[in-house]
Amino acid sequence: MMHPYIINTINATVLVVAGLAGYFLLPSRPVIALLAPAFGVLLLACTYHLRRHNRFVFHTVTALTLLAGFALILRINPDTFEWDSKHILVLVMGASCFLAVLAYVASFLRERRLGNNTIYKEDL
Repeated sequence: MMHPYIINTINATVLVVAGLAGYFLLPSRPVIALLAPAFGVLLLACTYHLRRHNRFVFHTVTALTLLAGFALILRINPDTFEWDSKHILVLVMGASCFLAVLAYVASFLRERRLGNNTIYKEDL
């Protein structure tokens, strides 16, 4: 199992790359398309604190990533959905957020079950 800071870095990179690709693929270039890359940059800024095992940041990043996943998925209108690049990029970003939250919760549960913090001993 990967550590939460590695998962956070991967998720933030997906948000930045896919968000910028979606922004530059759209001819109108709406400013709202830059929200996902901005959120990805904020998540990258939290990586240092996740590496230092700051619990408050860990729980905040988990909640915000879940919120971002729902916000991204809710941007898709089922009536006008097509398998084009815009919708695929939004689906990829939403799936990345949900998978990151799943991995965060799994690592938290694994640490709780062990109870002695041995999961994170090697990177301190």
